[in-house]
This record gives sequence, structure tokens and C-alpha cells, in this order.
Amino acid sequence: MSISSKRIISYIDSQETSFNANRIAHDLLAKKSNKKKKTSKRFNSRDVDKIDQTIKALYAIGYLTKNKKSYTKSVDFVLQGIIKINSSGNGILRTEDGNEIIIKKEYTGKAHNNDLVEVRITSYNRDYFQGIVNKIIKREREQYFAKVIRKTNRRIFFKLLDTSGEVEVYGNKSEEDIDPDIGDKAIVKLCNRYHSGLQECKIVRFFLPDENYDVQRIICKHSLPEQHEDYEELSDINESINNIKSENRKDYRSLYTITIDGEDAKDFDDAVSLEFDDDKYRLYIHIADVSDFVKIGGMLDKEALRRTTSFYLGNCVIPMLPEILSNDYCSLKEGEDRLVLSVEICFDKEGNELECAFNSGIIKVDKRLTYNEASDIILQKKRTELSRLLNDMYTLSDLLKQKRLSEGRIDLTLADYKIVYIDDVVKDIEYCKRLKSHILIEEFMLSANTVVSRTLREKNIPSIYRIHETIPEEKRQVLRDFLSSLNLHMRKKGDIGIVIQEIIDKVAGNEFEQVVNFIVLKSFMQAYYGVESTGHFGLGFRDYTHFTSPIRRYPDLVVHRCLKSLGQGSQPPYTKDELAIIAQKCSEMERIAQAAERDLIKLASCRLMENCIGEEYDAIISGISKSGFFVSLIDRPFEGMVPLRFLTDDYYLVKEDEFTVVGKKLGRRFRVGDRIVVRLKSIEIDTIRIDFDVV
Repeated sequence: MSISSKRIISYIDSQETSFNANRIAHDLLAKKSNKKKKTSKRFNSRDVDKIDQTIKALYAIGYLTKNKKSYTKSVDFVLQGIIKINSSGNGILRTEDGNEIIIKKEYTGKAHNNDLVEVRITSYNRDYFQGIVNKIIKREREQYFAKVIRKTNRRIFFKLLDTSGEVEVYGNKSEEDIDPDIGDKAIVKLCNRYHSGLQECKIVRFFLPDENYDVQRIICKHSLPEQHEDYEELSDINESINNIKSENRKDYRSLYTITIDGEDAKDFDDAVSLEFDDDKYRLYIHIADVSDFVKIGGMLDKEALRRTTSFYLGNCVIPMLPEILSNDYCSLKEGEDRLVLSVEICFDKEGNELECAFNSGIIKVDKRLTYNEASDIILQKKRTELSRLLNDMYTLSDLLKQKRLSEGRIDLTLADYKIVYIDDVVKDIEYCKRLKSHILIEEFMLSANTVVSRTLREKNIPSIYRIHETIPEEKRQVLRDFLSSLNLHMRKKGDIGIVIQEIIDKVAGNEFEQVVNFIVLKSFMQAYYGVESTGHFGLGFRDYTHFTSPIRRYPDLVVHRCLKSLGQGSQPPYTKDELAIIAQKCSEMERIAQAAERDLIKLASCRLMENCIGEEYDAIISGISKSGFFVSLIDRPFEGMVPLRFLTDDYYLVKEDEFTVVGKKLGRRFRVGDRIVVRLKSIEIDTIRIDFDVV
């Protein structure tokens, strides 16, 4: 039997001085054969090769240093990181420099997906290091959503949902607990005790069979924050808000000012005013001055940084700031004096920026409008002060949009959708209609974000920026190949943003529109927060940041503080190192918020289609994977998968590079962008999965 890499690594890990391959061979192989030879010439060549490969692999990842022909251990073979557990229970740990450690199921040490663990490298086989979990440093979460799978007189056994692998735990019954049925759901908190190989849990609460627990499930899955506590900083807020003074603030209360938001909005970050004369537009974007209430380093600020964002889950909001601020004192409510940080921008009649200014101000909103109300007024073109204002605003916003499109901005036509509730019960998921009022507000907010970003960069004030990198060449080629499969050809020369927009315009209104926009979006890099103003590719901006939503986004609050320091002539409030940490945290929490919102939409889709098994739908193929292809329904914003196991008329091959699934014998082909008819096959609430087969 040849020597194992486990023995080789264990030997190297024990060395305090330098060594080489010959010494390892002598110490391990000579002992193995009971021969005290000082040369490796008579050793098995495969053993010698394995020693050499293992040393080179450890050296390549920086665990050994080399001096001529000798090596020295540079670090212990122990590392920390986030473990990822797959559906089979095996784990993988990826280091910051891209190395991967494989951990077999039996060596995960009861770690769960996304736990912070300490792993010891134990072996090296087939170009991969393998390891064992020494200890769990920090659980990704302590509470889990679980399903009752069996019970005894004293114990209830659960399967944890929304986590990788088949994880089973048990809880002890108490007199306070209801007697659940098999299949009932609960929230459980894991304990550090085990019995017969199973981890013990504390039962936090059971859900009644007919109880709507979907939002609680998503909160639990993503470890979203609980309700805000009481803050001493807010104890005298009533007095301070009642004594609002306009000292050192520009008074904008004589301007006719409006807010335009959704019908159910409760927190109003932004208000707008416009003056038009002499062929010039003077636009005022007023943003709630949250920084006046939330001071750096206070408990409010620390909690806002911990959250970094508000979480919107259907008709439930988990706010970044306490409701007394987010829904009241910071919110730009109609008829109330409110503190703002205002951006004034002057444009000519072609939409070119002439000048800009920034002021701490005070406003009183004259009219609160919904998007539907504002759009109706624009379309009706009545001759009132409000209608003239809205039409002038829309004219300017359209000028800005067309100018930006000509300069490389990409305008995807993917529709947003929302969950529709009646009496807090999910009744539908519907597409959101894009109105002229949406365009108006979007363009004005983009204007504010760009001029603020540019000013901070030019004045060398350390700040946070919104960064969206260009499409890398390998992704551009994949996009070209996909478009070619639809007989659409993307120019190789010219501004990439303009080239892509040409394709989007070309498919507008045809059967490929939805899927082409979706694939273009997938080719984009993910936007994030950073400390260098490197631009926003998708919007076509040299400078871009987030400034307009400080009630619900922490980066915007940071940018407010940076901009105010410029206006006050004071020291910048942050160093770049401090901002880099904040930016990374904000990027991470943004991903969590997005994932939580997507999961709730998927769960609502499952609920709404639960009683539709067997029904047929027109769909479009939106993606290919190794196990099948994804479909999006044409008339409703529902998505699902057609697993290969449901295609029983042939043996199908997945050709991901060609965006197709092809039958080996009959040649039947399913391609991204194809319209097909599908039948709803199954709904799995536990795994949040919708499966179709092909009619």
C-alpha cells in the first residue's frame, strides 16, 4: 500500500526546522519498510512523486517557504473561513486567495452552511486539499425554520429547512408547547448539546397549520434584524422637532414642492421642485437630512450600520431606522416643516448641466402624490399650477434620459413585479406598470447622485461610491454567442453601452425581448459600494453614488455626512480605511436584502400555484443548467424549472455554451429564448421549488 498524503501533511505540519523531499522519504518510507536507508533510490517512485506533489501544492498556496532545495513551514495548516455545505452534506471552504479545501460529510463537525469554522488541512488528492473541521467559531445563525418529522412522548424531531444537507435536530417537549402534528412548522434555536449524534434545539415557537408564516420564515432564513429597541438619543426628539429653526439653512418653503411615491409608501426620502424660465430649468432635489438626527458613533448610528438597509418583504418592512424617524420626523410629509439636504442643478433647454449647488435647507411639502396620480395629471395636461409643474418636470426628465442614452446608458425593459395583498393575504403577483412619473423621479434622483459623486471626487473628500464595472471580455463573448443563436449580431466596435442598447431597441416588442434583456442583465457585473469613483457602466456615468435614500440606505447617510463636511468647511468625517469597511458591509447586506426579497417572491409564487397542478401555460426558456432548463411564464411573473428527468422521450444532452438542451436520438432542441407550452408538475413549499414538464 502506497503512503497517504495524510501522513505526508501530518509529518510536514510537525516539523519545526527545514526539510526536503529526501528527508520526508527517509523518515516515512524507510520506517515503513523497516530499512534505514539515507537515499530514496529504492523507494517506490509513486510514493516519491506523491511527496513531491504535496510539497509543491503546499508551497503554491503559501504554506511553505523555500530556500534553495529546502522548505520551511510558514504557517500552521489551520485556517478559518465560511464553510459551504451542499445538498449531499459535504462541505467546501474557500480562502480569500481562491484556494479550496474539501471537507467530507463525516468531517464537517456538525457545521451548517455559512458557519465560520476552523479547518485543519489533512490531505491532498487529485489537485484538491481536504480537511476536517476542528471547531465551529460562529454559527451563521442560531435560529432555523424547521418541520416536525416525528415525535416521541418526550421529544420532537425536526428537519431544518432553508439550509443545505439533510439536517435533523431534536427538541424536548415542555408543558407550554402545543402538541404538533407531523409536518407542522416551527422556529428552533440550536443548542450546543448532542444526543445520539443529533443536535439539541430549543423550540422558540410553533406555527398553526393555517397561519401565514412565510415572512417569518424568510426573516429566519436570512437572519434579518429584529424590531428596534428604545434609544436614549430619541428621548427628547419631540422637543427638538417642534423647535425646528432655519438658522444656517436655506429656506425653500416658498417653493412649490411635491413628493411622488408608491401608494403604500410611509417613508418619504425625497421631494422635488422646479423653476423654468428663460429657457433654463432649475431643479431642486430635496433629500431628508437624516444625518441631523443620527450622529456618528451613537447607538442609533451603530444599529443603522449593523442593518445598513431597510428590508422590504411584501407588506412587511424591517426599517433601518426606528419608525419614529423613518415614518415621521425624517419623512418628508405633506404640510410639515422638514430638514433637508438639497441639490440645486441648472440645465439648459437641451438638458445640459450649467451649474449646481448644495445647501442644508428646510422645506414644507405642498402635495404628496402617488405615481399613478402624477402620471394621470401628466397625461391629462390640465392647465393648473400642479399640471404645469409636472409637465415641465416630465419634459426635463425625458431630455435627461434621451441625452444619457446617447452617451452610453443601458435601459433594460425588464418589468418589476410586486405581491398583491388583500387583508394581509397574498392574492397575486403582478407586473408593475412603468409610468411617466417613475421616469421623472428616476431621472431627477440620478441627476442628484451624479453631481454629488462628481463634487466629492473633485474636492478629494473621502466618500462611498456606487461602482458598476464594465462587462469583462469573456462575458461579452458569451453574450455575443447567445445573440448570434437568435440571429442577432452585436457590433464589436464602438461604445459597449451604446452597442448593447442597439440590441435592446432592436428586440423591443418581439418574442425575444424579455429573454434578451434578462441575458444582458446576467452578463453584467454586480454593482457594489467602494471608496474609489470608478464609474457606473450600466448607467453610463463617470461618477455615481447613492445620495437620495438616507432613510433606508446607510451609504446614502454616509454620503450626506461627507457632503455636509464640504459645505461646513470641516474635516471629512471618515478616512478611506473606515469607509472601505463600511462599503464592504453595505455591499454584503444589500445582497442579503435582495436574496430575502427574491425568496419571498418565490415562496408567494409557490403558494399561489399550489392548487394549479396540471394546468398549462405559455412560457419562454430563460436559462440552461446541468439538470434542466428554466422557464418564465409569459402572462404572469412566475418562474420554474423543467428538470431533465421529466423529458422522457429521449436522452437529452445539456450544451450550456450553446444555450440549448438537445435530444441525442431524435434531435429535439430546447433553446434559451424559445417559446414553449409547459404543464405545472409539482410545487414544493419546503424547498421553495416549482417544476414544470413540457406539453
